[in-house]
Amino acid sequence: MVDVSAGLRDLLADVALRHPSILELGCGTGALSVALLGDGAGSVTGIDLSPGSIALARRRADDAGVGERATYRIGNAALEPVERYDWVILDRSICCFPEADRLLDTALRAAPECVALSVPESRGWRGWLNALLWRAENLWDLVSGGCPGYVHDLRRIERRLAGAGLLPAHSRRIGLWFCGVYRRAS
Repeated sequence: MVDVSAGLRDLLADVALRHPSILELGCGTGALSVALLGDGAGSVTGIDLSPGSIALARRRADDAGVGERATYRIGNAALEPVERYDWVILDRSICCFPEADRLLDTALRAAPECVALSVPESRGWRGWLNALLWRAENLWDLVSGGCPGYVHDLRRIERRLAGAGLLPAHSRRIGLWFCGVYRRAS
């Protein structure tokens, strides 16, 4: 698991107390969701565009002995129909979508209690540096056939979450990344 995902996992340390159902939008190879199942999550559903990542996520869950509580499916996380989950996780996935709002719409439809995310920091000197670095990487991706990445305005994302009643509970920076957990105001 990469440092950013591990940092987000640390912010979700109460998983064993709550045993939540979790939806991970843009789950990749399932490293975070499988770890959260091991930590005490009740169930996980992961959605990702990559068939190879989904296959690896399923194997990872089975190898960890939590496969019966894990469901992974191929799909566009911004467009998939979703049911309600206790928590929704967006770990290093918002930066893969040109329109963050579509992915946030899906997350907010599914999340009555908690949204956790990790994104490239867009504020302050980290934001300035991220904008420069991600532009350079996108130029390389254009030449090499890679996928573009995006540094979305974190203030705007937080306003959307607040508008849905989800307020900051825990956050931290890891390098040029921001990790945050937003919970429903009680």
